[in-house]
Amino acid sequence: MQNQNESLLDIILLLFKWWKQIIGASFLAAVITAGISLMLPNYYEASTQFYAASPDLAQPSPLGNMPESKRIYGNDNDIDRLISISKSNTVSNYLIDSFDLYNHYEIKEDDPKGKYKLLLKLEKHFEITKTKYDAIKLSFEDKVPETAAAMANATRNKVDELARTMIKSSQENLLNAYKRNVTNKQLQYDAISDSLYYTRNKYNIFNTQSQGEAFGSSMVSLEGKIQSYKARISYLQKKTDVPQDSINIFKAKLEGFKTQYKNLGRNISEYNNGYPKILNFERQLKDFGDQLNIDKERLKQLQAVYNSEISAIHIVEKAETPVIKSRPKRSFLVIGIAALTFVLMSIWVIAQDQLNKSDWRKKISEA
Repeated sequence: MQNQNESLLDIILLLFKWWKQIIGASFLAAVITAGISLMLPNYYEASTQFYAASPDLAQPSPLGNMPESKRIYGNDNDIDRLISISKSNTVSNYLIDSFDLYNHYEIKEDDPKGKYKLLLKLEKHFEITKTKYDAIKLSFEDKVPETAAAMANATRNKVDELARTMIKSSQENLLNAYKRNVTNKQLQYDAISDSLYYTRNKYNIFNTQSQGEAFGSSMVSLEGKIQSYKARISYLQKKTDVPQDSINIFKAKLEGFKTQYKNLGRNISEYNNGYPKILNFERQLKDFGDQLNIDKERLKQLQAVYNSEISAIHIVEKAETPVIKSRPKRSFLVIGIAALTFVLMSIWVIAQDQLNKSDWRKKISEA
């Protein structure tokens, strides 16, 4: 323990012996760093924050009386999608063209590696992150404060535009699918309607319910008349004082009723043959009509949503022109380099002293 204390004391005494050189070197490094840092350009950072909007907002409400709650803000997948869009070549090319970044960053456009260098430069000054509150923070830094703010806002707007384009594309695909579905169902509905019309004409059935009731009442009425006239004729034939012409009139009426009864029987037979077919077509027509009306209403909703203006983001804060530089932090650089020089000089003094004590030159010559 005593040896350790003595060694520590020796080091302190050694550093104290060289303190002028150590402090001088540190001061010189600080002065040089300060001079160099003054030559570095100032960069200004502008940031904009926004939330991802939920795709539910771009979907029509369900049909019915019960409203369905919708999410206002997007989830992690929606946030990741916006971040991916912001890092896409489409956004980069938009910024390059909009802000003439080749000239802005002084990169030759005809250089084979010019685009690569420009993208590296752009990536260096661009940052997008998710905050702890699940918002998206998009930042740009530039030597010109106004340019930094303009690029941040332009990037945010372009991300919103591309995200909306993706949503619109999905909506258009869904809308076209619904249009095809409605068209096909309309064709099927028309085919069933034509079949129903043909079957009604074939079997002379125009109203299944009222016509069936009419047939039944007519059948009962004719049967009653036939029986009544048969009884009258039989009674009159037994009378000797009844002219034969009167009896013949009743017989003619009876034959007319029989003919009506026979024709009615044929009509009822046709009705019975056609009734199941017509009933089946009517049910199909009703089912298809109900579903077709639902699909048409859904199509109207999709069309209305497609025509409406939507946003893929909720803006919290627009980028404003910064007034305070983001870098370089000159005081940190000067203090850091001075401290590093102090440590390195101290290590060099201690190492030099140890080498002198071990007489390393003599050992090397003897070897």
